[in-house]
Amino acid sequence: MPSGHAVLDGSNLATEGRSDPSLKQLDEAIAGFTKDHDFSHLTVVVDASFEHRVAKKDRASVRRRIDDGSIIAPPAGTVGRGDAFILEIADRAGAVVVSNDSFQEFHGQFEWLFDKGRLIGGKPVKHVGWVFVPRLPVRGPTSREAVRKAKTDDDELEKTTAKKATKKTPAKRAAKKTPAKRAAKKSARKKDTAPDSPVEAEPPATEKAAKRPDPYNPVRAWQRFRRDHPVGSTAEATVERFSSHGAYARTAEGLAAYVPTSLLAHPAPSRARDILAIGEPLTFVVHEYDEERRGIDLGLLPAPAKGDRIEKSAQQSTKKKTTQKKAKPTRRSAKKTAGFSSKRSSSRR
Repeated sequence: MPSGHAVLDGSNLATEGRSDPSLKQLDEAIAGFTKDHDFSHLTVVVDASFEHRVAKKDRASVRRRIDDGSIIAPPAGTVGRGDAFILEIADRAGAVVVSNDSFQEFHGQFEWLFDKGRLIGGKPVKHVGWVFVPRLPVRGPTSREAVRKAKTDDDELEKTTAKKATKKTPAKRAAKKTPAKRAAKKSARKKDTAPDSPVEAEPPATEKAAKRPDPYNPVRAWQRFRRDHPVGSTAEATVERFSSHGAYARTAEGLAAYVPTSLLAHPAPSRARDILAIGEPLTFVVHEYDEERRGIDLGLLPAPAKGDRIEKSAQQSTKKKTTQKKAKPTRRSAKKTAGFSSKRSSSRR
């Protein structure tokens, strides 16, 4: 939940509707925001170049306000310029961001930008003044690339951490060579190879970790999507590429999803490209979640109710039993039958 702190993107609001920033417009925006919103703390952040881009008559005033701390400018050479500085302040303070920017290059790093009430936009309206309303960031290619990069970084971090955890230190190697350790290991081997031992040895933790598949989506974003989109609900997604049995899509939240052909129509089409098109945003139905891989299965068909799934599984088991009963005779049994009939015919002769 947002706190009683707001961070105002001064450079963005000062240039709204104009090419060069205006100190007068910034002051009007601050006055309009404080009039309509009751925040206990308001931090105004401008770019490092703001002082040199305003009108000459306002530069001395901007410098004084930067010196006294009423306006904050990031250190020169800050990576990401003022946007990164604004989001870092808001992240630490749990603050609301007041800006018309979508901060697309930071969507993978600051997922809270899409939380309700964390972003407010504003514009000056003639004869009315400044009007501020809640908004959501706009997604685009830059946003998707940022989310993809953040996911890759998370996976690399998980792999590095797992590798460090399983790496043998000199102390561990020395402990492994002690006589007590060797005796315990020998005793364990004897116990495992006992002829009547009912318990099978469990594979080591490192082997389990190696068998575990890589997840498709970041855990927090996947959990949030699952909470907001239960099975049977709808979700917006855009097809990115096709596969042999379906298509891969990207949800509006930037998560990877799979659309199998069996969930597109009844009967299922031979190819997903016969129904879907790359780059076309559509409303899909959420059919299933994969816990182990953090996967999402989408489709165009409505998701079946729980009762329908039970009935379907019962029909499949009944069909399987019927098929087994009507099994064709093997070649061996056919030969026996043929031999028996030939003996009978010869005896009659």
